[in-house]
Amino acid sequence: MSNLVFTSFIILILSGCASSQDASELELVPFTKLPDQLKECSGMVYLGDGLYLGNNDSGNPPDLILFTMDHGDDIKRIRIKGTDNVDWEELASDKEFVYIGDTGNNNGSRKELSVYKVKKAEILDGLQASAERIRFTYPGQKSSGLGKKHNFDCEALICIGDSLYVFTKNRGNGKTDIYSFPKIAGTYEARFISSFDAGGLVTGADFRMNDTSGELALVGYLFKDKGYHPFILHFTNITVPGFFNSKPTRYTFSGRLQTETILFTEGATVFVSNEQEHGDPGYIFRVNLD
Repeated sequence: MSNLVFTSFIILILSGCASSQDASELELVPFTKLPDQLKECSGMVYLGDGLYLGNNDSGNPPDLILFTMDHGDDIKRIRIKGTDNVDWEELASDKEFVYIGDTGNNNGSRKELSVYKVKKAEILDGLQASAERIRFTYPGQKSSGLGKKHNFDCEALICIGDSLYVFTKNRGNGKTDIYSFPKIAGTYEARFISSFDAGGLVTGADFRMNDTSGELALVGYLFKDKGYHPFILHFTNITVPGFFNSKPTRYTFSGRLQTETILFTEGATVFVSNEQEHGDPGYIFRVNLD
């Protein structure tokens, strides 16, 4: 794993937008290997009791994979009935439900996107689960023949209160835009909230509430020199929905990995995973954001 060799350790506190790419790099240290059933892992949530849930993206069956970090006998495949995996890119959750973001739109060919709402109890109890469907469109997308350079792709989703929030992956301008819509089955035009210069392509998000404020982590990569260069943006002391009112800490990483998911764990640490593409093995990495 020479592409994961440690180079140096530095935390860059941004004085403005997060577009600077001149920081020294951290190491992404493997914590555990992804299950073989998650070769294209693009979403991950924690269900409690040591159980994690992941999904593969487009070209795979409409299944969720239940697993533990030690890959024991708890690995289970759950078919989500009545759905298609057009391009599942993210998972989010609340106390009762898991939300599957069928929001990938690489070529700009999709105008209506979906989020599938699945009961946690069904996921835990059986090998199949039913889903409600939440449909949404972007208010600024006027056509479906956009090509690669557009601002209506999305691989990041979080759930807060009675709403879902998506963070776009903008190949058109390198920013990420936040939109929201209700987490109730129906068809909605998403509400634009704000935009942030991510300095790369955002591919995953997680949010948690602390005592008095929120904490947001975004993961993604900058594609340059024919390779993927991972980064994390960490926002603290934020309010909802003013996610970008505070200045983030930006972490950049050595290696060339297609990082796709991020998940808060204990304390100041997060789990990050990469897709098993381009000859890279799939791992879950543990990163300290303190």
